[in-house]
Amino acid sequence: MPHNTMTSNRTPFVKEPLQVLAGKLPPDLHGHVFVAGPSVHAGSPALASDGLVLRLDFDGAQATFSSNIMETPSYYARQPVNAGETSRGPLTRYLNEFRDTTLSDVSIALGAQEAPNTAPFLVEGENMLLVTTDAGRPWAIHPRTLKPYTPLGYLREWKPAIPTPWGFPLLQTTAHPAFAPEAAEPISPEKGSQQKPRLFFTNHAPKWPLGDGWTQLAAWDTWENRLHHWQLMDAASGKPVVTQSLHQIAVTRDYVVLLDSNFPVNFWNIAVQAALPGMTRVQRWVDKLTSKATYPQAVFWVVRRADLRPSPGTLSRDNPPMVPAHRFQSGGGGLHFAARYENPDDVITLVAGHSPSEDLSHSIREGDLLINGNRAQAYQDGMPTAVPVTRSALGVHHIDMRRLRIESKQYSNDDYTWGLTVFSNTGLINGELETNLRLFLREVPRPPGNEGLPDWAIPEEALAVYFNSDGFTADMVPEYVYQLYKPIVGDREGLPIREGRAASFFKFFVNTGRFEGYVLPTGWFGFAPQFVPSIKLPKVPYWKGYLVALVVSDPTPDLPPDSTGDEVWIFDSENLGKGPICRLGSKNFDVGMTLHTTYLPPGLEDILTGHVPDDPPYSVDVRDDYDVDEMQKEYEAWLPGLFPRIPQALFFPWRLGVRWVLNFPRLRQVFEQAVYPNFTSGRPKKREE
Repeated sequence: MPHNTMTSNRTPFVKEPLQVLAGKLPPDLHGHVFVAGPSVHAGSPALASDGLVLRLDFDGAQATFSSNIMETPSYYARQPVNAGETSRGPLTRYLNEFRDTTLSDVSIALGAQEAPNTAPFLVEGENMLLVTTDAGRPWAIHPRTLKPYTPLGYLREWKPAIPTPWGFPLLQTTAHPAFAPEAAEPISPEKGSQQKPRLFFTNHAPKWPLGDGWTQLAAWDTWENRLHHWQLMDAASGKPVVTQSLHQIAVTRDYVVLLDSNFPVNFWNIAVQAALPGMTRVQRWVDKLTSKATYPQAVFWVVRRADLRPSPGTLSRDNPPMVPAHRFQSGGGGLHFAARYENPDDVITLVAGHSPSEDLSHSIREGDLLINGNRAQAYQDGMPTAVPVTRSALGVHHIDMRRLRIESKQYSNDDYTWGLTVFSNTGLINGELETNLRLFLREVPRPPGNEGLPDWAIPEEALAVYFNSDGFTADMVPEYVYQLYKPIVGDREGLPIREGRAASFFKFFVNTGRFEGYVLPTGWFGFAPQFVPSIKLPKVPYWKGYLVALVVSDPTPDLPPDSTGDEVWIFDSENLGKGPICRLGSKNFDVGMTLHTTYLPPGLEDILTGHVPDDPPYSVDVRDDYDVDEMQKEYEAWLPGLFPRIPQALFFPWRLGVRWVLNFPRLRQVFEQAVYPNFTSGRPKKREE
């Protein structure tokens, strides 16, 4: 694993040139690839780091990149709080400081930092480009400056995962929302002002020591700018659905599918990391003692879209109506899957990456005993345990909702399916690519002779997904993680501990199970592959074009002069095995580990920009969202609310202690000086009839 994986440049860049290091830039490669990831540095858990957003721009003749850090209200508050501006002494400073955990930076007294760092996502109905996280709300960004300007929904619209009065509550949602590509329409002719749900999230909490957990499916109304909730109930047992993690969901014409994924949250682990900073031995002991293996099989929950009817009750985050969810399981565990939008005869087709022992709830610490007998080095400190200790597989699943059964086939390849992480698509995931292209074809003028619409039907023999594989690196597998999954994996003698497996990019053909791909050279690691169609559409089918990927290696004398070891590689989508046809780099291009991507055709920036950031069509009033007076009321009322029969006067010491610890006059000053000025105040604007 390259050391460069855990380094990144936090300096913002605007249209910084990318030099051609080898090959030639394709003249029909146009548009923008947006990339989200953590701004990593060794010693801090990677997946909880501040968000870093990149935009790669192509016009056929040159390439540039822009970058920015995702600066949210909790980001701006963290620095003065950690500098002691709200503390009255060592104890209050200890209680207020934000500290690294594997989920987010957490303050015992103030809560969890919201750090969107996972996936960019275009919401056509709002003309919004979002950046998401599993531990917070999605945030809309300005597509040119990459600056975040509003979350989606007020805090009061989301139910916290932990029922505390934190000013920065911990929210759990999906990092991969689902957007149905059909046009917005009323739920029924009788209710013409109520929108049929088409933009879906989750709002959930796993079971933890002080709570049984709950799972809600949420939908954002792009007409009324409101969040609706439905509590999920197991259709078979009638019991509430409780999940360990919901990293990704998908939508089909008639159903919403949720994957209970390999990203469990261990609240004991997070609590000890926040409460006992620097005590790594104690933290690791608690991690080993309290961690449980993820599910050995993927668990899918399916909800009928017809059951999701907005009402006054669905606006409640605390007591929404219940809807049935049907449970199916198959294959190994996993993080990511794709769903074909059409579900003929009520049969849903899913393609899932199954890595049954890929558990992202842990991070490597310096000194950890590894599976090969070595010890983890300083540069690895904070890396997620993303390398599974068994070979992965691609699963193609057909869920028959009439008969309530699942049929599955799994496909493996020793070159490509060791550690399946992120993937791109040519139209499988909720019609995302087609939606973006339709917006482009409708709104952006095209040169004469290039008019017309493409055939939106991808031939069955060409239907494919693009994945990257982590390969297998024994230096990334702690011994205690192997022991956790030994009942699934079996004896270590069957693992390629000495020889390993290289990282790769590959194309998987859904209907034949065929693999085509490229194995990266030794010393290189790949992230974030993104399919980009040729700008020559409709002459060139929209499912043919290029794969744009970020790759990382450590600097060596063999690298081109303009390469830091972090590069952009471009592949011909119809011949990945040929290797990169163009390599791009810059002395300022240092991004380290990245996660997910999306593609926007050229010319959409003006449409998405609109009046952002001065007068956006939707904007949360951050001053209202983080009202310090309301925070004080919530903190002071929290403990009395847990014991309503006890006389309120007896809670005077609690209220006094809250005021002493939180130091509300100084906290208010932090918000007035460091938070509010960075956001445009605004109110949601409703659709004009």
